[in-house]
Amino acid sequence: MAFSSNGIAINTQSPLRFGLIGCGDIGQIRARAVAQAGPFRLTAVSDLVEDRARSLASRHGAAVERSWQALVARKDVDVILVSTPPTLHATMCVQALQSGKHVLCEKPLARTPTECKDILKAAEANQRLLATGFNYRFFPSIQKARALLDSGLIGELDHVRSYAGYSAATHSHSWLRDADVMGGGALRDNGIHLLDLTRYFLGEVAEVQGFATDVSWRFPGCEDNGFALLRSSTGKIASLQASWTEWKGYRFEIALYGTKGYIQASCFPMITRVAWSQEVGGRTRRRLYCFPLTHFWERLRSYRWVVLQSFIQELRALAQELQGRPTELAKGYDGLRAVEIAHAVQPGIVPEHRAAAVRLA
Repeated sequence: MAFSSNGIAINTQSPLRFGLIGCGDIGQIRARAVAQAGPFRLTAVSDLVEDRARSLASRHGAAVERSWQALVARKDVDVILVSTPPTLHATMCVQALQSGKHVLCEKPLARTPTECKDILKAAEANQRLLATGFNYRFFPSIQKARALLDSGLIGELDHVRSYAGYSAATHSHSWLRDADVMGGGALRDNGIHLLDLTRYFLGEVAEVQGFATDVSWRFPGCEDNGFALLRSSTGKIASLQASWTEWKGYRFEIALYGTKGYIQASCFPMITRVAWSQEVGGRTRRRLYCFPLTHFWERLRSYRWVVLQSFIQELRALAQELQGRPTELAKGYDGLRAVEIAHAVQPGIVPEHRAAAVRLA
């Protein structure tokens, strides 16, 4: 056993060995990412539906464990991929970390800030890497927006405006609208990526004000729409909305406004727009980035191809982090902060429209 420069205990043996808990739709894409990302190996899988686990394992040369507890206890696994509904995240992540495994957990990291903090404490106590599955950070449009912002092209960042929406009628699983499983509604579903990316560009969030509504679907404890106004520790502002009542179809976009221009990144389709001037109020120039290869494969193989590519990059980033090389990988702390913001706006019960004003430590 060795230690990386960031104090994380690492196994220097190659290839990196993964165990997968949850063999549903996302778990299957995770398994494909392990196979394609590099010198990695999927050692074992586990799922409540044994036939599903065996089918996936046979395609990837992996073993099958009947219980997730047996999987996290295996000596030939370095990293656990938790790809289950959120109600199971805290228990699984904590036990995996206590078993000496690094963990990459799907979003949201857990249902509540308290559950998230329990996971972080286990990671720190056992000197293991904890990552949150915020794969949108690796989408081409988001990466281009990050590069453009960091270049100083639009001057000093002033504020961020973001939106994510689709209709709950298209939910693929009923537990997505079960507060006991998710912890809440839109802000913890599609909105959790939005919260992470807004904070990713804005900087650390110091204060949250927000409202939530539940007049359309009326799923108990789940907001249809969550609205948040954020202030960073440096005084920058962001406004965002996560929605389950976007009747026109899926939308996801984030706009960054600076002193000399703006950057807008969207996905499905993957586009980055930028407008800038040489000086405040000067003549505006514009450019559009369309990522034609991504568009081609997305249309040919669906959005799942884009998700797979982002998972591959995410796993490669995880391997680099274990070597002490900083990347854009979202850590456990990033997962905690996103859930804290969602919880500040909508703590899980929405009997009526409510507002929140919370100062985050």
